[in-house]
Amino acid sequence: MAAYAALVSLMRIIVDIETHPSPPISFDKKQVESLKQIVTFLQEFLESYKSPYEYSDEADPLEIRSMDASDTAADVIESYIIDTIQLSASVTDDGVDEQIRCIHFYQDLQNVIEEIDLIKKEVAGIMREKVVHLRNSGSDDAGLRSSFTEKNNLMVGFLELLNRLTDGRSSRQIIPIVGMGGIGKTTLGKDQLPTLPYKVDYSTTTSF
Repeated sequence: MAAYAALVSLMRIIVDIETHPSPPISFDKKQVESLKQIVTFLQEFLESYKSPYEYSDEADPLEIRSMDASDTAADVIESYIIDTIQLSASVTDDGVDEQIRCIHFYQDLQNVIEEIDLIKKEVAGIMREKVVHLRNSGSDDAGLRSSFTEKNNLMVGFLELLNRLTDGRSSRQIIPIVGMGGIGKTTLGKDQLPTLPYKVDYSTTTSF
């Protein structure tokens, strides 16, 4: 799957730069963490995604958008690396060009992060629609989990939240979302379940 391969390639570029002993560029921490979280989410989704265009001559628009956005992000990062290396070899570099290029890099990277995040939100909508469809068709909870969570731990959390929030109870529930930092607890609560009639206390999205 080309989209999945593009996401894997993008993540490899990011990790290689982060783990390099003398990285040629530096990332904005918030930007790169956001990008990594979104890319990981999409990778896990695509691992179990059954495209409605699987047996069609048409390309899947969701996969095309994911691939294009991933390739664009990789191009932005790699172009900045090349420019940085070339500029560092120039005797005319007075620091001004570097600042300007750095600003443009962060702006371009932010633009592509926002585009990939839109794809993530579309994917979350697909997940919600599928869950609702399975519930309406009478599928049991085990069937729901097996449909979505065989390879995707993040979707396990998504489905378990749905189960707890839509099981018909009228009493108030406290549902903590816990885990290590950076795995998407707040994103799970804020972005993936925005249309359900419930209220989330984000103080429960805690880390160990």
